[in-house]
Amino acid sequence: MNKKVAIVVCSWPPLGGGIGNNAYYHLKWLLKYNIKAEAFTPDYGQKKEVSDLPVNYLKVFLPLGKAGLMLDLLKKIKDFEIIHFYYPFFGSDLLICILKKIYPEKKILLHYQMDPIGQGVKKIIFWLYMKIFFGIIVKCVDKIAILSFDHCFNSYLAKFYKKYQNKFVEIPNGVETNFFTPGHKNEELLRLNNFSVQDKIIIFVGGLDEQHFFKGVPILLKAFQQVSLRDPLAKLLIIGDGNLKSNFQDLARKLNLQDKVNFVGWVDNDKLPDYYCLADIFVLPSTESTESFGIVVAEAQACGLPVIVSNWPGVRTTLIDGKTGFLVKPKDVNDLSEKIIKLLFDKQLSNYLGRNGRERSVNYYSWNQIINKLISIYQEL
Repeated sequence: MNKKVAIVVCSWPPLGGGIGNNAYYHLKWLLKYNIKAEAFTPDYGQKKEVSDLPVNYLKVFLPLGKAGLMLDLLKKIKDFEIIHFYYPFFGSDLLICILKKIYPEKKILLHYQMDPIGQGVKKIIFWLYMKIFFGIIVKCVDKIAILSFDHCFNSYLAKFYKKYQNKFVEIPNGVETNFFTPGHKNEELLRLNNFSVQDKIIIFVGGLDEQHFFKGVPILLKAFQQVSLRDPLAKLLIIGDGNLKSNFQDLARKLNLQDKVNFVGWVDNDKLPDYYCLADIFVLPSTESTESFGIVVAEAQACGLPVIVSNWPGVRTTLIDGKTGFLVKPKDVNDLSEKIIKLLFDKQLSNYLGRNGRERSVNYYSWNQIINKLISIYQEL
């Protein structure tokens, strides 16, 4: 394929978030397949990742969370035949529609990652923005990539599917299954995190900022309080960073869990497999339906962990309930604690789910499969 691809996304690693990570891997693998591609993302003054990937950081006007107008975007991407932009990205999405109006021959792929969600005033702003502009954006683009039809039919996109169903294509997120693999617990890493070989470790990986308030850390901490009363060897490992981290640490202290919960902070992607392999169980107790996929679920399964995930459209498709992990009722502390305890006390079941999860990740989410599907979508544009 000779067409040049511009990847436009609201965040980029190490700035937390699955959207940026997904775009990162798309760019990385497209280049491996000799596709000419570059990424364009806002410069929030954040720490930049040091890599050989062609990533352009553009000044952002009127930033709101991970959104805003990249005013130089039109000039920067006008020579690209395919514009692959990840949604939501308020402000810059309208610039891409303007580009399409000026250059109708450009092909636009909207990659819908999640419903926009916020709290307080942001929630109202996001709702108004979608109400006013999203129909225009859907009409403008050539294709809409969705992570699953399960999420699509239960998301803001559902109302547009009947009219524009020929635009919709399903493509899940991917995992480097040769990198995220089962392994032994690293004893030195255990010691560095104040764990012992005998400890039974539950792991959570996710953003701890306002944009990821729906990840369910308070629910997890309350469930873990019940778990720790049943099993003194149970420990909780929380990986991620953000402006809500101190709130969660305060809650852990109030629950008298400060000696059983370790907040590691941000962990670079190349070290994540070692942390997954420290754990016995992975948990993602999301509290909102905006959790569309959960790449960390696929990563954990690739590392051979049984997973426990909230039963929301989209993210529930990343596992098979009772075969690779368990679905739990959202916001149900008792259901979550019971499922964790069940796996802690039944090693045979835990191993069975972990083996099946590894097989599922390799068969469904390996990047070789995902990127070939993405290139096929580009070629159809």
